[in-house]
Amino acid sequence: MNIAHIIVAFVILLGLMLLNFPIYTAILSSGLYLMVFVNHMPLQSIFTSMFEGVTNSSLMAIPFFVLAGCFISSGQLGKRLMDCFSTLLRGVRGGMPIACLASNALFGAISGSPPAATAVFSKIIHGPIAREENDKMATGLVVSAAGLSSIIPPSVTMIIYGVATETSISTMFIAGILPGLLIVAIIGVYLIFASRRRAGEENKVDWKEVGSAWIRGIPVLILPVAVLGGIYGGFVTPTEAGALSAIYCCAASLLMRDIRPQDVLRVLKEGLHTVGQVFILIASSAFFARALTVSQFPQWLTSYFEDYGKIQFLLLLNILLLVVGCFFDTSAAILILAPMLLPPALALGIDQIHLGIIFVVNLVIGMFTPPFGLNIFVAQSVLGYDMKYISKCLIPYILLYIVAVLIITFVEPISTFLPGLLA
Repeated sequence: MNIAHIIVAFVILLGLMLLNFPIYTAILSSGLYLMVFVNHMPLQSIFTSMFEGVTNSSLMAIPFFVLAGCFISSGQLGKRLMDCFSTLLRGVRGGMPIACLASNALFGAISGSPPAATAVFSKIIHGPIAREENDKMATGLVVSAAGLSSIIPPSVTMIIYGVATETSISTMFIAGILPGLLIVAIIGVYLIFASRRRAGEENKVDWKEVGSAWIRGIPVLILPVAVLGGIYGGFVTPTEAGALSAIYCCAASLLMRDIRPQDVLRVLKEGLHTVGQVFILIASSAFFARALTVSQFPQWLTSYFEDYGKIQFLLLLNILLLVVGCFFDTSAAILILAPMLLPPALALGIDQIHLGIIFVVNLVIGMFTPPFGLNIFVAQSVLGYDMKYISKCLIPYILLYIVAVLIITFVEPISTFLPGLLA
């Protein structure tokens, strides 16, 4: 393998991205250079690789979970979820921000879509938190807490990692529970200390109101139990669970009159638009990964890391993923890097599931980090703030996520304990 050709391919990739080409175009162009001009493969190999990349049956779960998120964000299910925690935590210091954090965690167990979570909670809870605490805390929290949707199962990002590395998606799902709860705990402690203590009659918990809110929230609260219980009880596959989730969210939104029948087509169009973006990235990234494999880049990478220890590799991996996450779409980053870095990781004794959690959590940070953080763009459109202001609000949360990443990286049982129980 001539490493110079690989360098040229990555220069093409980054150069086209800097020129504002669509990311899938940049990926296809660099793959085309390697496959056709370097390895002299027929053009037919492009279409074959792209087709094979999107025909994995496990990918069928993605459209359903995305669609479920679209129905939730279009209706009032998210508000019902938020009301459950905000009424219960009213008497706690930092109760409203912590309620937002807990709601995002549970929302992640329904949708698996951080942009959808950003849109939902920016609309319904940013204002109340800004009035009770301050605008910077509210803005940073709603944008960063949405990342939990990629960590708490079911997660679209974990599905993509599972497909890219031939890892059990059900196992990846359960591995994300403890890391997700760790992040909730770390940010929750920060919110308690950062929040202003508010005393007064209006902050006492009204248990009648709590009961009423939880009764109204039953339709959304039972969904994560049904989805995860169905998967781990062996009743449904992740794809079937996604389909049931989408149908349930649609039916619940209609029956509770959160959306009108004529809105269903609009929600479907929104979901299809998002799914189309994801699948064109999957197809182009599959081709690029195939081009790198033909060029024997993974073998070279494995031999390169032979002289590195496990800790050195993990530190370099975290730095790489944090940087890549700032510029690459999460799906594309996983599809390109995971197949390349899996062989050297396994050679160093790193568990495949643990590696997947490290990938997911690191790349989640990129979703709310400038200059290409998707959550930031969603918040911009909903809240009307500029990127510079939102980025400043996110600084403490980025640091908290990095602390969580380091703990997850070097305390492997956080990722492997629950999967080990099911083994």
